[in-house]
Amino acid sequence: MAEFDESREIAQQKAFDAILRHALAVERNNNGLVADMNAVVDDASKRLAVDLGERLDNLTDGELMALSRYRAGTRTDRLPTRVQGVIKLIDKWVESLGAGIMATWQAEAVAFVESEIDFTNGLMANILVESNAAAVSADAVYRKAMETPALGVFVEGALRDVSRQTRERVYAKVREGINAGQANSEIIRSLRGTPGARYKDGALQTTRNNLSSIVRTGRSHLSTTAQDETYRALGVEQVVFVATLDGRTTLQCASLDQATYDVGGTYPKPPLHWNCRSTIAPYFGGDIAGNRPFVKAFKPIRQIRRDKRPDGMVGQVRASTSMADFLKRSDNAAFAKQYFGEKRFRLFKEGRLTIKQMIRADGSRYSIEELRRRHREDFEAVFGDAA
Repeated sequence: MAEFDESREIAQQKAFDAILRHALAVERNNNGLVADMNAVVDDASKRLAVDLGERLDNLTDGELMALSRYRAGTRTDRLPTRVQGVIKLIDKWVESLGAGIMATWQAEAVAFVESEIDFTNGLMANILVESNAAAVSADAVYRKAMETPALGVFVEGALRDVSRQTRERVYAKVREGINAGQANSEIIRSLRGTPGARYKDGALQTTRNNLSSIVRTGRSHLSTTAQDETYRALGVEQVVFVATLDGRTTLQCASLDQATYDVGGTYPKPPLHWNCRSTIAPYFGGDIAGNRPFVKAFKPIRQIRRDKRPDGMVGQVRASTSMADFLKRSDNAAFAKQYFGEKRFRLFKEGRLTIKQMIRADGSRYSIEELRRRHREDFEAVFGDAA
């Protein structure tokens, strides 16, 4: 490893501070991409509302029933001509939606990877006496990320599946509406939603929600892949796992916060779950100096009015404080109790269970009954015969 521009402790502090700031910047960037995806769905929903509404109005009762029995992807040549027209309209609409989704994702994907590589190179140049920029190809990193599954799925494949799944929802709502005797306008509202609810009460809101999760998770996958490849090229030997200190962090990420791993080896790389906000930072050994922010809330702080935020909801702790350490602090007991739930909190507070013991290998929580069976003696020690 090259020589540090200042002390190792200062270098580690600078790196950790920069990573935390950068994670917030990436989240804002992701919000912008999610907004762009929503715009694609909004535009598509407007077109579907007009075009499908007109087609449905032209169908007879018999043709509507024929449409209600149609299964997407099956042959249409025996169906009435106007029903075939409706099916072609929906299928072309789905194709256009899928094309818009992929174009929006790919428009800035490689540029995002390049920015992550540049950030990592710049970070290391700022803390090392000599640090030549790693010659890492953004195109190659993007291809590697797209060829490597995240959470068991391929990101581009997941994005393409969104339009297919949306087609199933559209047909399901049409069938449901026809068989329930709904007016065509009611069927359209069930798909698009209503203005009063900002169109969030229609079936297409599921499409927006799914896209948001895939975009945020996919961007996390791109970021981690870019950073990991750049650290490896720069000769960084270890990284530290960094979770977010707030109530939205999963037990899985909380259990790994501040854990260190060898670069190039196999380790739990973010994203560990959908919408994962954890990241990695270069690690040079020893405790991490400086501070890190916390939010003792269970929804984004921007959604909480300033006059509704109690003292101590937002603040900072030492950067070396892990999520587990944070939850053990006596001044965080009320927050920790809400985070864990009553029984898990008491087991954790009294040192009977670690966060890692509360979850399965895949990150899902054990139920209280499962924990009781696995740790009967600990339950009895904490809760007595009532366990």
